[in-house]
Amino acid sequence: IEGTSLYAVTRKLRALKPVFRTLRKKKGDISVNVKLAAEFLATVQQLLQIDKHNSLLLRLEKCCKLVFFKATKLEQVMLQQRAKIQWLKGGDQCSRIFFRKVAMRRASKRVFQIINEDGHTLTTQEDVVNEFVSFYQRLLGGDRRREFIDLRYLRPWARHVLTQEESQALVQSVTREEIKDAFFDIAEDKAPGPDGYSSVFYKAAWPVIGEEMIKAILEFFTTGRLLKQVNTTILALIPKRLRLVLDKLISPSQNAFVPGRSIGDNILLAQELFAGYNRQGLPMRCALKLICGRHTTRSNGISLVPCYNCLDFRAPLLDGLRSVSLLLCSRFASMGTSRFLQGFQGVKTRGSDVPVLVRSDNGGPAVDMTSSLCKADVASVRVFRHGLDEFAKLSGLHANPQKSQLILSRSAQDVREQLLAALHFQEGHLPLRYLGLPLLASRLSISDCKPLLLKIDSRIKGWESIQLSFAGRLQLIKSVLMSLNVYWAMAFILPKGVIREVEKKMRTFLWKGNSAVGYPKVAWSVVCKPIEEGGQGIRDILALNKALMSRHLWNVIQNNQSSIWIGDGESFSLWHDPWHSLGSLITRFPRGPGRTNIPEAAKLSAVLVDGDWSWPPIMDLECIEILHVLPIIHNGSDSILWRGGGFSTKAVYDIFRNHGPKVGWYSLLLGP
Repeated sequence: IEGTSLYAVTRKLRALKPVFRTLRKKKGDISVNVKLAAEFLATVQQLLQIDKHNSLLLRLEKCCKLVFFKATKLEQVMLQQRAKIQWLKGGDQCSRIFFRKVAMRRASKRVFQIINEDGHTLTTQEDVVNEFVSFYQRLLGGDRRREFIDLRYLRPWARHVLTQEESQALVQSVTREEIKDAFFDIAEDKAPGPDGYSSVFYKAAWPVIGEEMIKAILEFFTTGRLLKQVNTTILALIPKRLRLVLDKLISPSQNAFVPGRSIGDNILLAQELFAGYNRQGLPMRCALKLICGRHTTRSNGISLVPCYNCLDFRAPLLDGLRSVSLLLCSRFASMGTSRFLQGFQGVKTRGSDVPVLVRSDNGGPAVDMTSSLCKADVASVRVFRHGLDEFAKLSGLHANPQKSQLILSRSAQDVREQLLAALHFQEGHLPLRYLGLPLLASRLSISDCKPLLLKIDSRIKGWESIQLSFAGRLQLIKSVLMSLNVYWAMAFILPKGVIREVEKKMRTFLWKGNSAVGYPKVAWSVVCKPIEEGGQGIRDILALNKALMSRHLWNVIQNNQSSIWIGDGESFSLWHDPWHSLGSLITRFPRGPGRTNIPEAAKLSAVLVDGDWSWPPIMDLECIEILHVLPIIHNGSDSILWRGGGFSTKAVYDIFRNHGPKVGWYSLLLGP
């Protein structure tokens, strides 16, 4: 095949598809093969009932069993890929579950009717498909306004500009080992790309196609040109290379999916900002919940290449990013019909056209939600509104006034009308949903945890149509239901009433399942013990909640920059801060400043000299107690160590949970 290496590979892969179709026809329907193998095995076993000592029939039965087990395994793998059930590896092995799940997925993915922008209901397949295509053509394609983006205005907003060493590390040649690892790191049960080939094919055929694949990918990183046939696939090598500097480029406020950061920090910070939000007498504040999206006409795309230039990205990595930005948006409508849309337009940057990347979430227009806080006065809100308008001009993301909300503190109700008129937002109220959790102004209550309980109910209800065994239900509780609890337990101290309700739902699902009858055979406290202690390995929610809260405490006390440490005493008040074991000294000794001749505004550093205490003589018999229990000051910096190495939530959970003696039969489960 003549052409570039990348073109030759794509043509060969495309030519290979008819061969696989022919091979599939020769092999026949997998489910039919299972049925035939089962019938043939049953026939042989019936003959063995007549002649039990026939050596030929015994060997034939053994061969039939191997054929049947192989066909059953192939059917199970096929159905598991279609059903997208990951938890079943450790539970049921029943094909009926797969069939039901596949049918449910097909029914949920099908669009039977849709209402267009004119309000007409479209019911035929062709009309539904055409409406999807035309909507995204208007959204992602068509005529757009061309904005002039001056790169000089982007530079001051860059959090970090790549150094020469970082730029050199990013543009280093991609090695053959990196390319191979990128293919082999993809799990075999992941969905195939638009070319129709999963990672299983590439791994199995690597001795044959590996050299050509490496040559084609190296060609892309050398020339920066990417074919449209390949442009829809996910190139794992670019994100892996960018991972070296992502933590420096991404704002510290973005903690999700960044190595070394925790999304729990954002949740805790937001909870702290809203604490006491509904109290009277506090400074006037307002929060803005912004729902941003693109208009369906004349909206701009987000230009990424100017941002790359601003951060000093260099070729050939910049050429590769530019090629990937030429995004082809594929949208699949009902009955498997699919079409490709050209989803980019040029944005002017000083006379040159660069591609823009248009992001689309959940199959709809690009939408984003963020929460911001500011002072509750008209001047501050107008400044915020001006910033939103400037951002919309460059990015095309506009705040949706019907969905965006303004949440006022209790002390800001007097300026409510003026602020709503300045923003044209809807008025909102707490609790506010943030990162999947409620933002509260007070302590978490049972009613605030209703979303968690409803989500558990919806998951259990979704499994009602599947005939699950006890092992399958147990695996679902461990992998799915417990993960929902962990996210909440990471951010809140859960009320005991909520914990009891969650355990009740899991206990009912475990012992009854879809049946209306049944009762717990074993106490729940026993079920939550490890298997070696006679339990089923389900984690105790109360103990897990304590362990996750302990992680936050550990993060605070092991950080030398934390505000709980005295340090040099410059940031602590001598009389008001609770640095002493007696607590706040001004509370314990209200007349202490006058009797000790130390001003009430004095810092702790006033009684520290060269790393040691230096208090003036205290003659007052009451205040002399301060000197009797002073904290001991050691030379050098203190350090906190966790026994056995680094902090482990698993180890802390093991401390809080109920323990029991190991059972004697546990060794039998492990085998010889």
